[in-house]
Amino acid sequence: MSNATIRFFHRGALVALNDVPPTRTVLDWLREDARCTGTKEGCNEGDCGACTVVIGELPKHSDAPEPAVRGLALHSVNACLQFLPTLHGKALFTVEDLKAPGGALHPVQQAMVECHGSQCGFCTPGFVMSLWSACERHQANGTRPSRQQLADELAGNLCRCTGYRPILDAGQRLFDLPAAPLDTAPVVAALQSIDRSGSFTQGRYHAPRTLAELAALREQRPDARLLAGSTDIGLWVNKQFKDLGEIIYVGDVDELKRVEERGSELLFGAGVSLEVAWRVLAARWPTLTDMWLRFGSPPVRNAGTLGGNVANGSPIGDSAPVLMALDASVELRCGSNVRRLPLADFYVSYMVNRLAPGEFVQAIAVPLHASARQVRAYKISKRFDSDISAVCAGL
Repeated sequence: MSNATIRFFHRGALVALNDVPPTRTVLDWLREDARCTGTKEGCNEGDCGACTVVIGELPKHSDAPEPAVRGLALHSVNACLQFLPTLHGKALFTVEDLKAPGGALHPVQQAMVECHGSQCGFCTPGFVMSLWSACERHQANGTRPSRQQLADELAGNLCRCTGYRPILDAGQRLFDLPAAPLDTAPVVAALQSIDRSGSFTQGRYHAPRTLAELAALREQRPDARLLAGSTDIGLWVNKQFKDLGEIIYVGDVDELKRVEERGSELLFGAGVSLEVAWRVLAARWPTLTDMWLRFGSPPVRNAGTLGGNVANGSPIGDSAPVLMALDASVELRCGSNVRRLPLADFYVSYMVNRLAPGEFVQAIAVPLHASARQVRAYKISKRFDSDISAVCAGL
């Protein structure tokens, strides 16, 4: 590994950054350095959606492909939780990027105006970005979302003023307006020009590209902090002001993002996003659909990973009870050595697990014989959407 420059696409050009603190958030960089203040800071913990932005990536070869929008995979995320170095090789879209031909309002913004979807306006940019992401994906696929699907898309965006009805009206109205699709060609060309042939490191931040490199790096640095989607670790920085020390980011290891049937089991790479993982689980066990849609919010599920949720072991991590009900196992790796544990035996105590020094979660395996089971999942929380569980049960 050698020192490198963080490069990503933003506001029509490539940005190059050096000597960036590894835990500087995308939100802070946007507001304080890029002066793009349309993105707001609300809760600073991924709950309110005021800081919602959209990340674009070149689709990667994977056994769990996600639909691309004209050569670009788009995901809404919370800018307050994403660390700036993780943008390397990606595109960052904010409300400042939205426009229609001739500089007019984008259809999403125009629909919000026509339907009176904005009152105080603080949350509006976040709602607009979630709707823009949904609009791009649906129009690229030739589909039109139902009102309930729009409500699910906006589950991570909170508004104190409108009661949501006019915002959902705007979500439906925008599909009646002339389309203003994103011109992805220059974005794709810019991302393709970024050299990502090897692993990346800048200061205390390391981002291996292959599973073998990750295993070797983890074995060499057993005390380094593993970082995946940052949906929980981000709070350690924002709320507890922790110094994370050395960081190993696993989000660039494509081998960890695969879902495949292998023999008699369904194998989820630890880096598979929660959105993809729960979509696959719900497709096989439709009774898990409600849990999928209520697990965090789309921005949280797009960023967070199944392996991170399992390894973190938070008592409000909703994956573990359901995976235990499916007799799931965890695949643990240290260097070239791999071992298996039933997930039910993985946890020792409150947020304490059986990972040995230098070891990490490589995959989660669900036996296919569980397909014959009646599986149910229940979640009770104070707020129906985008809330932590008071009780989560998998049976």
